[in-house]
Amino acid sequence: MKAIPGRNSATAEWLPGPGEYPRGVAAPYSTVRFRLIAGEVIMSVPLAMGLTDANGMLMIVNEAFCATVGREDIVGNNVEAIVVADYRTTIGAAHDRALADQTAVEISAAVPNRPEEKLLIRVQPLPLGAGFAAMVSMRDIREQLRVEAQVAAATRMQAVGQLAGGVAHDFNNILTAVLMLNDQLLVRHPPGDDDHDDLTEIRRNGQRAAALVEQLLAFARQQPQRQRPLDVADLIDGLRPLISQLLGPGVALSVVGPPIDVVVLADPGQLEQIIVNLAVNARDAMAGMGRLTIAVSKVAAVDIMAEGHRIIPAIDHVLIQVIDSGTGIAPAIAGKIFEPFFTTKPVGQGTGLGLSTVYGIVKQSNGYVFATPPLTGPGTVFSVYLPASPRPATPPVPSPAMNSTVDHGRLAGLSVLLVEDDTAIRLTFSRALRQFGMSVTAASGPDPALELLASDAHFDILVSDVMMPGIDGVALAARATDLRPGLPIVLMSGYSELPLHRAADARGMRFIAKPFSLAELLDAISDAIPVAAREN
Repeated sequence: MKAIPGRNSATAEWLPGPGEYPRGVAAPYSTVRFRLIAGEVIMSVPLAMGLTDANGMLMIVNEAFCATVGREDIVGNNVEAIVVADYRTTIGAAHDRALADQTAVEISAAVPNRPEEKLLIRVQPLPLGAGFAAMVSMRDIREQLRVEAQVAAATRMQAVGQLAGGVAHDFNNILTAVLMLNDQLLVRHPPGDDDHDDLTEIRRNGQRAAALVEQLLAFARQQPQRQRPLDVADLIDGLRPLISQLLGPGVALSVVGPPIDVVVLADPGQLEQIIVNLAVNARDAMAGMGRLTIAVSKVAAVDIMAEGHRIIPAIDHVLIQVIDSGTGIAPAIAGKIFEPFFTTKPVGQGTGLGLSTVYGIVKQSNGYVFATPPLTGPGTVFSVYLPASPRPATPPVPSPAMNSTVDHGRLAGLSVLLVEDDTAIRLTFSRALRQFGMSVTAASGPDPALELLASDAHFDILVSDVMMPGIDGVALAARATDLRPGLPIVLMSGYSELPLHRAADARGMRFIAKPFSLAELLDAISDAIPVAAREN
C-alpha cells in the first residue's frame, strides 16, 4: 500500500488531509480507523484501486494501481496524473461529477504504462466523513476491446461480402453472355481460320475473369461446396509437392503435428485452395527466402478459451497454422488484410483476392481465421480453426463426375422454354440453342413462363435463371412441375451457393452456375433430358 508522504498509515496519529480539519485539531478516531481499514482492504484486492481527497489528490493506492499506471511515485499526485495527456481533462471532470452527484462515473482512458490501450476507470464517491472523497479503480479491458474489434471486423467483412456477392452475380451474367457468344464464333471460325486464335485469346481472358469472380464468391461465401469428411494431415501431405514447387528453392517447408483422431467437414478443393493461398502469400512476404511451417493439431473444446479468441465456440476444432519467417504485418493494415482487393503489392502483381478468398472459404465452412505475430522472431502466423467431426468408420465413396463428352447433335429438335430476365443473356442463349437445332421459346420472367406452361404449347425442358423479379427460379420450377409433371428442369444462377439451390437439388433439378460455356449448358440440358426423350 502506498500512502501520501508525511502520513503514517499504520498509527492512529495519521494527520488529516488539507482542509479537512483546523490546524491542531486531530481527526476523529472513527475516521482514522476507517482510513486504516480502507488501506488494508484495497491492499488485499487484485484490482487496481486508489483513494483520493476532495481535490482529487491520490492519498492511498495499492501495488496493482502502481503497476497498471506504471508509476511508483503516483501517491501525492492529482488523479489526472494516472492518464495520458489526452484524457486528463476527462478524468478530472469525472472526479468532480462523481463528488457533485454522489454517483459512480466510468470513463475509458489510456494510462502512461499503456498509451495505446484503454482501461475502464471508475470513480466511486465515498460517504462524507469517511476520510476520503472517492475511490478510483481501474479494470483491464484489453480482452473486451479485442473481442469488440473482432466482432466489428466480422460485421464489416460480412457487409463487404454481401457487396462482393452482388457484384459477382451481375458480373457473372455479363461473362456468361461474353463466353457464350465467343463459343458461337469459335464454331464458325474453327482452327486454321484467321480469327480463331484471337477468339481463343478472348475466351482465355474471359475464363481468367471467371476465376476472379469465383474468388469473389468464395469471399462472399456463395461458392458451391461439396463437403465431405477430410483428414487434414493427409490432404496437406498430398499437397506437399505442389507447395514446394510454388515456394521455390529458397523457402524451406516443414509440416508438423501429431496424429489427430478427428476430421473436418469441408470441400477438399476449397481446403486445398486455403493452404495454397496462404503458402503463396507467405512466400511473397518472405521474398522467396525463409522458412514456412504448416502445423496441424486438434484443439479440444475445453482448450478453446486459452486460444485467446472469444468468438470461437467451445467445441472441438482442428487448427491449421501456416507460419512464415517474413516481414510480418504492420499494425496499420492488420484489420484490412482479409478485405477483397486490398494488397500491398505493386500494381499488376496481385489482385488482392488471395486472403479474402481464404476468409470466405473458412467462414463458409463454419470456421475462423486469424493473423497474429509469432511468439518469437519475425513473421506471421495464420491460424485456421475448423469444426472437428468424428472420424467415419469407412471412407466416403467419391461421387462420379458428370460425363462431359455428350453428343450434342442428339439435342436437335428439343423444344426449350427459356426463362431469363436479362435481355442480353436471353438473346444469347436463344441464339446458341437454336444453333444446335433446338426450338427455343423465350420468356422474360416467371409470369410469362407460367402462362406458356398453362397453355397447350409443347416443351421438352425448362431452362430458367434462379434470381428474377417476382418469384425465384426454384418456385417457378415447382409450379412448372405441378402444371407439367415430369418436365425436366435446368436452373442457372450467378450465385453459386444458396439455400434455394439446395432445395433444387432435393427436387432433382439440374443446377449450373454462371459463368458457363456453351458446351457446359448443352451438357446440363443433355443430363436433364431422359435418354428416351433424346432418342425420339
